[in-house]
Amino acid sequence: MRLRIALAAATLFAALSPASAQLSLFTFLNNSPDPAYATADLYVTQAGIVSKVEDIPFQGANNLNSIAVFGDIDVTFAVAPGNSIDASEAKVEYTFVPGADKGYMVMVHGVSNATGYVANPDAKPITLKITSFEVVPYTADPNKTGVYFVHGVSDMETGDFWFRGGSKVAAAGMGYTSNATAVAATDRKAVTVDFTKAGDKSKALASFSVDFGTLASSVVVCVTSGFKTPSENGNGKDTMALLSVLEDGRVVRSPLLAGSQTSRIQLVHNAADPLATVVDVYLNGTKAFDNVSFRKATPFSNVPANTPLIIGIAPATSTAYKDTIGTITLDPLRPGRTYSLIATGVLDSTKFRRNPNGKAINFQIAVLEGALEASSESGKSAVRTAHFATDAPRVTIASSSTTYASNVTYGDAAAAYTLVAPAIDTLWVSGEDGKRIRGYVCDLRGQNKAFLALASGFFVPDSNQTGPAFKLILVEPNGSVNATLQEVDPGTTSVEELLDASATWTVGPVPARELLRIEIPVVGATVHAYELISITGQVVARGEFTGDAGSARASIDVSGISSGTYTLRALNIDATPIGVRPIVIQR
Repeated sequence: MRLRIALAAATLFAALSPASAQLSLFTFLNNSPDPAYATADLYVTQAGIVSKVEDIPFQGANNLNSIAVFGDIDVTFAVAPGNSIDASEAKVEYTFVPGADKGYMVMVHGVSNATGYVANPDAKPITLKITSFEVVPYTADPNKTGVYFVHGVSDMETGDFWFRGGSKVAAAGMGYTSNATAVAATDRKAVTVDFTKAGDKSKALASFSVDFGTLASSVVVCVTSGFKTPSENGNGKDTMALLSVLEDGRVVRSPLLAGSQTSRIQLVHNAADPLATVVDVYLNGTKAFDNVSFRKATPFSNVPANTPLIIGIAPATSTAYKDTIGTITLDPLRPGRTYSLIATGVLDSTKFRRNPNGKAINFQIAVLEGALEASSESGKSAVRTAHFATDAPRVTIASSSTTYASNVTYGDAAAAYTLVAPAIDTLWVSGEDGKRIRGYVCDLRGQNKAFLALASGFFVPDSNQTGPAFKLILVEPNGSVNATLQEVDPGTTSVEELLDASATWTVGPVPARELLRIEIPVVGATVHAYELISITGQVVARGEFTGDAGSARASIDVSGISSGTYTLRALNIDATPIGVRPIVIQR
């Protein structure tokens, strides 16, 4: 970029020898979204001479034609609010030694007071800061435009810049206030610029359209500006944009492309109303999910962020948005965040049993922020619990060693996931009196798995249109739902005891490939049948034991069963479980 300068300070020039009187070239950009700096005054001081450039607007630039800055001599840039009297009012300054006959980009970022603004996700300071970097005025290919990228959005994480369709990243690992150290070349045409998650070009955090063919600059400095989440920062008006700063100091603003910022959501159908057993789901007027059944879930997917999300519910036979029987408008989701959306409640609350804690039970979409698609800690399973059974009382959900949710009422969810060792465990639902109501055997094993355990259905089905009965369901990020968890009555054998009971079993080979053989000593119980259960609660094999008075034996053909982790369960003659054992099938 060729940053031109027209005037020199005569007194300073006279004090220098001809050999040293070489100018440095500068362009200054006001990138502070602080309302106090809607216009900024710039003070440039060199060798005791102070020059002032007044009222540079936010997202405006000045190539400092009125100021002579000489190379190889300290220069200080100071920024004050617009209409300042002198440099003593400056709130931030920056001093460095520019090279002679070189061009620089100087800019101010941040806000004067961080209170009321979202913190930087990488913990970088967001208060006022001046940065600079050298800009080379040409590219290796004169037929292309050279681009320097700068990350100037305080509430956005580190990411990468890409020219869409390109095979090589334009600028990688860019954190807030950082600049590319090398120019990236692109064709002189309209290009979509994507700012993506670091190391993952498929996850765009923001996108902009820039026509480099009409910018009339051989080198352009492109700066992200404004806020990722404007509604949570200051006055909420500064929607993110990409600023293209040209050689002559002009700035071309490219607004955020509609829908380019996304959030991740998983939708769980947990509304027990018999009239909503199977539904179609529309997002912003378009059918997004077809024939979603009660106690089913979608995998996580991207939806537009920073804009209201209109969810329409329609019968399973719907063909268009006009068929919806109800819509719910959610507040804008935050870009880059992950959410669980829980469909809950009933369509006509007058036809169902009231909530014992006075909570409204009308149909709604509950939004749980901070959803996980994998455990946040290696070697641990992450479990989040929530109470979404409309007529159930206040409950506590806990295992024998871990409390997941304490005294929660309908509509409440644990604020965070609980990290536990991967294992088969019993989650007990207890009432306000502390007495256990029922236990549910949950397989929480897997490689860094995340689970959502939801209270579902009706506590008293007969008073709720004979709807589905209360139980816990276990939801995984890929959309699989285990709605057939083994139930344990209070005072009966727990899963811990069932696991202990299997210690004397002989089971092999492990892992099993073709045939799984089982032998169980018979002591005081009649071992009658076995079930092989998948991680989603489906029975994939079932049969009966044979043997003599001292042992029960069975062989299971697993050659047609998919590789994975399963639970082997032995039952007595009345179908009561007498033991369980984890099984791995692998080929």
